[in-house]
Amino acid sequence: MRIAILWTGLSGYLNACLKALARHDQAQLLVVHQIPEANAPFDDAQFAWMKNRLEWRTEKDLGSLSDRVRDFDPEILVFAGWHLAHYRQVARERAGKSWRVMTMDNCWLATIRQRLAVLASPWFPRPLADAAWLAGERQAVFARKLGFEERNIMRGLYSCDLPPMEEAYLQRVQARRPLGRAFLFVGRFIEEKGIDTLAAAYASYRERSLDPWPLICCGAGPLSNHIEGRAGISVRGFVQPDQLPSIFAQVGCLLLPSRFEPWAVVVHEAAAAGLPILASERVGSIVHLVQPGLNGFIFDAGDTEGLARLLIRISNSSAQRLEAMSEASHCLSLQYSPTRWAETLLDGYHFSSDARLSNAKPLQPIARIDLNG
Repeated sequence: MRIAILWTGLSGYLNACLKALARHDQAQLLVVHQIPEANAPFDDAQFAWMKNRLEWRTEKDLGSLSDRVRDFDPEILVFAGWHLAHYRQVARERAGKSWRVMTMDNCWLATIRQRLAVLASPWFPRPLADAAWLAGERQAVFARKLGFEERNIMRGLYSCDLPPMEEAYLQRVQARRPLGRAFLFVGRFIEEKGIDTLAAAYASYRERSLDPWPLICCGAGPLSNHIEGRAGISVRGFVQPDQLPSIFAQVGCLLLPSRFEPWAVVVHEAAAAGLPILASERVGSIVHLVQPGLNGFIFDAGDTEGLARLLIRISNSSAQRLEAMSEASHCLSLQYSPTRWAETLLDGYHFSSDARLSNAKPLQPIARIDLNG
């Protein structure tokens, strides 16, 4: 089966999902992606296994894309949203030739731009795709408004590289080690991530706590001055995906005070590693991965005082309470894995039309949850 993936920037977690897809018998991939940006400099060596790959920096580099896809002649075309003109062109050209899947992580915010998209949807963007592949329920609201029926909607667009992340949890539980007494932030140091809220809330927490936990920050970006050189904060810079599990194994809680975050795979990573999670209500994945009081807490974006109080609440919790939250996080993380990601796409293709449905293989019974991703 030939599958073309037209993406934006590659990442460690997408790399794991594509590997899971490539492991299926006779799957051939064409991967088109943007070169990683400076704030997220993923090591390109991890993507070297992709033999059929087209990289681009700006859309001007995509002049040959239509010819490349036509020569590859994919049965499945997966493309990122509708904001890139060359991806839209390919989607139009492949109508009736490929099963076209448009990915979406846009949450419905009722903005003017989104309302205009809904009004225009019968002409654009709905005709571009046969199905929509979404991160979760916040995205499903938007997809339905665009005219996608439930039978044309798939979920589970994002998954972390589950096995190495959950290994940090399993090894700790087996060794009966308590959670580390430290907070963790992983992400770009930009306004959308709420870096100013993070710095102010942590400073307030340190002033009011008798035994404050340190804060480890992994990432890069223009607002690094908000956290560098601050008491109790250690800035590690951008961390490659294979180094993340060891960092998650050292800490006891993830912080994500984002002002805008359609999903945030780092929440899945933290859950897989068995961490309690503090995240703002603007983080899309909290609907599925953070249950207040069970494995973490949710606060208003920009609420410095609310986050500071939650930092105190977590660091003052008993070891037994933190361990219960850790176990709950890990259980919630099992909703997603690279294996399930690949199976979602292939199952969607096989059952996407009456013609294919008549020849589709029967669904296999699920005997147990796949803990190995």
